[in-house]
Amino acid sequence: MRASLLSLLALALALPAARAQVRNPLYQQSGEAIVDEVRHLIAARDCGAAVKQLKVGLEETRPEVALLAGSMYEHGVCVKRSWDHAVTFYVQAHAGGQAEAAERLAAGFADPAQGPDAAAALWWTLHSRVRPHFIGDSGCAVGREAEQDPDRFVAALRSWDPARLAICNYIAGVVSAISADVKYPRRSQASAMRSEATLRFLPAVPRIDLKQGPDGEFRLAGWRDGDAAREREAGPAAEGFEAVFRDAARRALRRYPQPAGIPAELQLQLRYVFVLE
Repeated sequence: MRASLLSLLALALALPAARAQVRNPLYQQSGEAIVDEVRHLIAARDCGAAVKQLKVGLEETRPEVALLAGSMYEHGVCVKRSWDHAVTFYVQAHAGGQAEAAERLAAGFADPAQGPDAAAALWWTLHSRVRPHFIGDSGCAVGREAEQDPDRFVAALRSWDPARLAICNYIAGVVSAISADVKYPRRSQASAMRSEATLRFLPAVPRIDLKQGPDGEFRLAGWRDGDAAREREAGPAAEGFEAVFRDAARRALRRYPQPAGIPAELQLQLRYVFVLE
């Protein structure tokens, strides 16, 4: 566990120096524009052009492009799938201010396909936007000093029993995957300048509910029967943000196997606020 965390931290510390070495004052295209162009080329199935444009953004060390590169390598889109390459680009994106990268790292390390590496998953969860909700009643908190020191962090986790570590890895994976995936749909932006939603996760079921707005009611967004591996539809067809959220919830519940021993009363709530500019 310690070697994994230390290698990630060493990579993060090395990134500012690497960014300072890459300069091209004549290049004016923004990171967002490069990302849009790469996505357009991927949609057009022109992988050669997409990778070429991706490399342009990476040479300019645009953090938005590094985040996209991490996703492409994680899922094998137009490049050979490589979690190690994805980690490098996600860490670079996080160092450049892309908060979503921490959640993608947490979600990836919690995935059984990557081990899982529970220590790395929990470390990145505690350094992500999910942290304030994750450390509440989940039983997954460590001391504040341990959150900032990898040696103390690993020592704290070694005192946990395996069941607790497995439960916390599961919770970290599900909530981080959803938080990384959820985006406010562009088609809904014209109707509101601000949108608020609350996720309620009942990991013992497991079940995920969604409430839109401060005065809304929770509606089923995702439910999974761990034995029969069935999913239940959540009422009428969803639209807009609810549809996006429901898809993210279902993907997360399929991705992570539910461990035994989760307290029936355990639940987490995460509040999302989208400010549309």
